[in-house]
Amino acid sequence: MHKVILDYAQEIEAHEIGLARVLARASRPDHAGRFNKAISLHEFIAEHAEAVASEMAVAQYFGIRNFKATLNTYKGQADVGSRIEVKWTKYDQGQLIVYEYDRPTDIAVLVTGEAPNYVIKGWIPIAMAQKPRYRHSKQPTWWVTQINLQPIENLRKSHYEQSAI
Repeated sequence: MHKVILDYAQEIEAHEIGLARVLARASRPDHAGRFNKAISLHEFIAEHAEAVASEMAVAQYFGIRNFKATLNTYKGQADVGSRIEVKWTKYDQGQLIVYEYDRPTDIAVLVTGEAPNYVIKGWIPIAMAQKPRYRHSKQPTWWVTQINLQPIENLRKSHYEQSAI
């Protein structure tokens, strides 16, 4: 577990990119791929901004200078480095959620919190997360509890780091 605090400029950038992501795809909170459709457009944009901010927190943890969050790559490119898919939830005890369209060769990193305070909770290879034991019973997703994640510090010591950053 590692805490990251973003500064004002990073928060503004996260909001700008979050809004740009929504506008680039003309996304709406009630689109077919979402399970929680009961939020306003403002809340939806805020969720995108928080997701961008969590990507920034992971990049900052790994010392990636001049990190720029992507705008319209969706799942065609990693969020951070070459293989890191960042998963965000505002809930401190929240789970890492993996989707069918997540790339199995990537590493999923769970970040919790809300701007400007984030906590990197841990990581798991997506291929490992997409095992039957984590499959959600009512959605085409996999939910990995935090106890099943590797500490983020272990990623730096593993063979995954060199190929992921």
